[in-house]
Amino acid sequence: MTTSNGSVSRRHRASLDRERDDPFSAALAPPPNETPDERNARIMAAQKAERESKKIDEGIAASKKLLDKKKADVKMLLLGQSESGKSTVLKNFRLRFTPQYFDSERAAWRIVVLLNLISSIRTIASTITAELAAPEFTLVSSVHRQRCVDLAPVLAQEHILLSLIAVSPHFVEAASKPAEMMLGSEAVVRPGGEWKAIFASSEAAKEAASVVHSMRDEIDALWADTAVRELLEKRHISLKDAGGFFMDDILRVTALDFIPTDSDILRARIKTLGVEEHFFEKELPTSRNAGVKDFWIYDVPGSRGSRAAWIPFFDQVQAIVFLTPLSFYEVLEEDTRVNRLEDSVVLWKEICGHRLLENASIILFFNKMDILKAKLKAGLIIKEYVTSFGDRPNTYAGATGYFKEKFKAYHKRLSPKQRPFFYYETTAVDTRSTAKIIGTVHEEIFRRHLKDSILI
Repeated sequence: MTTSNGSVSRRHRASLDRERDDPFSAALAPPPNETPDERNARIMAAQKAERESKKIDEGIAASKKLLDKKKADVKMLLLGQSESGKSTVLKNFRLRFTPQYFDSERAAWRIVVLLNLISSIRTIASTITAELAAPEFTLVSSVHRQRCVDLAPVLAQEHILLSLIAVSPHFVEAASKPAEMMLGSEAVVRPGGEWKAIFASSEAAKEAASVVHSMRDEIDALWADTAVRELLEKRHISLKDAGGFFMDDILRVTALDFIPTDSDILRARIKTLGVEEHFFEKELPTSRNAGVKDFWIYDVPGSRGSRAAWIPFFDQVQAIVFLTPLSFYEVLEEDTRVNRLEDSVVLWKEICGHRLLENASIILFFNKMDILKAKLKAGLIIKEYVTSFGDRPNTYAGATGYFKEKFKAYHKRLSPKQRPFFYYETTAVDTRSTAKIIGTVHEEIFRRHLKDSILI
């Protein structure tokens, strides 16, 4: 017995010695004189820490799995200058390949439509105010001044709505200024869908819609006034050419039961500050999305100051969708010394010749072709803006043919290695024709991706 007790005592002392030598054992050992309650609390804390650690490990594993999947999925990049129609084309992809997701956002886009409508009203009010302040004016009168005053409650809703989604105090401050100080400002949101959830559920947004509805007749009367139309024409303000034009649909879009159509959502405009990443995940098969594979689209800002941020997205991109309206008669809004089409050509040349994109398909969209047709119909003379156009037919076919060959020649000469030239004429707000084009583009991109994967 003495020997046995001595052995136990020696083992106990050896265990204590090991604990002293092992800092982890010492740290994990129960504190001396621990009460039962303290022991239970310690055990529960340890179990909680273990659960949190497991959750973190699972999150890391899920992130790795998503990253591996992203590397394997097709990635497309939407490129083009500001106002080229990238956001509208992106919506067309949503409508074509994820229609259920598209439908789920209609409540949010209803508020965007109202914001666009209010923005047009603000532009009209600002123009009237400026005209009345001129030394001599003949087109508007004190009656129009009073109409602007009467519509102040509608203009005030813009401040409320912008305050819900403003990315910085600057936009809230701008929205609170008088109507004549607001010309040129617009709603700007952060990347992601948070603003959509806010617009869809906010009571303030619903109240704003109600206020606009209550003054729909006054808004309609303002737009129906021929003097107002003549004033806008005199000052070279074309609301119809800008995105988000709904003044011809006042009674419909201000109705309390208004639900935006597909066309309304495509026409609605809201500017995103920064790069947007969109994942197109297969939905339940329909006639429109049968056979669709998961893919990613990156929508990057088109302003001149943001283009340096494009390069990190060039890596492992399978396709570039490059948008350019044939706006040779316009200058950049951010730099009026630069012709809009010349700027697009410079961008096109850089993209075609970029080494990181030598394996990517580059697909050219001549976008907003409905506007070009209208301009030509109104008497626009191409060679007055583009002297090299010469005596070619001043027609839609003449214009598109000439500029197509220009872009095609740069594509062939500057591409690091030979690749096919893809070209389409698009009107992004025309859902039917654009859906066909996007379906063709999607099929061609995946066919090439599959071919490259087999070769690898």
